[in-house]
Amino acid sequence: MVSKGESTRDRILQATQGLILENGFSATSIDKVLERTRLTKGAFFYHFKNKDALTNAVIERYVQSEHEQLTGTFHRAGRLSDDPLQQLLIMVGLLIEGSEHAMRQAETLNPGCLFGSYAYELPAATEEGRALMRAAAEDWRKMLRDKLDEVVQRYPPRAEVDLDALADGLLVAFEGGLVLARLLGDRERSLDHLKLYRTQLELLFLPGEGDAGGA
Repeated sequence: MVSKGESTRDRILQATQGLILENGFSATSIDKVLERTRLTKGAFFYHFKNKDALTNAVIERYVQSEHEQLTGTFHRAGRLSDDPLQQLLIMVGLLIEGSEHAMRQAETLNPGCLFGSYAYELPAATEEGRALMRAAAEDWRKMLRDKLDEVVQRYPPRAEVDLDALADGLLVAFEGGLVLARLLGDRERSLDHLKLYRTQLELLFLPGEGDAGGA
């Protein structure tokens, strides 16, 4: 059972995340958080001593959520296939499916990803916050690169490719799609680039007619 204190803290974190996605880090003040949550300053400062402590907690919460989503998706893909390439394609497909579901449930355009919002304002973030975000991006890369290493052992790529860059490509596609979706007012854009990333994987690794590779 969630205590009242935990519930209040979560309300503050959720409101702050929403404000950062809508307005940016610098424009998200404690006063704006209080206005959105309708809490007193006393209630706020009971949980967070200042804005830096608050935003670090927001980043930590978001990073944990993203890590759980990514690892959960990998584990689910692993249960559906024992082939590393199919696991990777299934994983990307599940991310697309999850994004489509979230899109249908949302009343407004997806405001974006917290990583992207912070990346534009890194000098204003604390060193702890920057370290958390760097670690999260490196975690995405490592998980994907490890899987790509398994893939190339079984499916030699059909063209020369930088596997680190390819691993980063999923985050690039996700973030870039969100930026374009918001800029153009077209929520489908966020899905188009994930689908294109999956197609890139298929073109690179799936054997064509006459190829001897593959399982």
